[in-house]
Amino acid sequence: MSLKYLAFIIPILIIQEPVSTDTGIFFIRENHLNLFLINILFVLLSVLDITVAYFLGKYLQKRFSHKKIIIKSKTIASKLENFIGKKGEFFSLILIGIINTPYLDSFLASWLNIKFKKVLTLVLIGDVIWWCISWYINIKVRQNVSNPYAALYVVVFIALIITIFSRYILKKVLK
Repeated sequence: MSLKYLAFIIPILIIQEPVSTDTGIFFIRENHLNLFLINILFVLLSVLDITVAYFLGKYLQKRFSHKKIIIKSKTIASKLENFIGKKGEFFSLILIGIINTPYLDSFLASWLNIKFKKVLTLVLIGDVIWWCISWYINIKVRQNVSNPYAALYVVVFIALIITIFSRYILKKVLK
């Protein structure tokens, strides 16, 4: 695989925003890139995202523990924890892993009393489910739309709808 392809794909796999990721998957499929390597990169970069964001969240909590925003964030986290309960953590982390980016999910989870290993495992499971859904959308669109440019527009449109719907769900959950 060429370095220019990797320079394009790696930032997409780090950011993991639905529109850019679906566009990246479209690019990967159209250029017949090595799917094994792409999937390994996806998992490795997802683990990196989750790890960095989780420990950044823990660091910020300790470093700025006296700031109003940290105190307010801990209050919100406590309310969220009481809302979902201990048994709900499992489902919630997987679900939020599906509808949101892994670095934001693990950053938010760092504010809850959840161990890193559990956050890593559950957010990664959700992220992999989301990755499979994105691949499915790309494959189905490309099978049904013969023009690659039109197919790209359809993929981006579907990703935008998913993004809007996901943000709506997150707003409702975090109220």
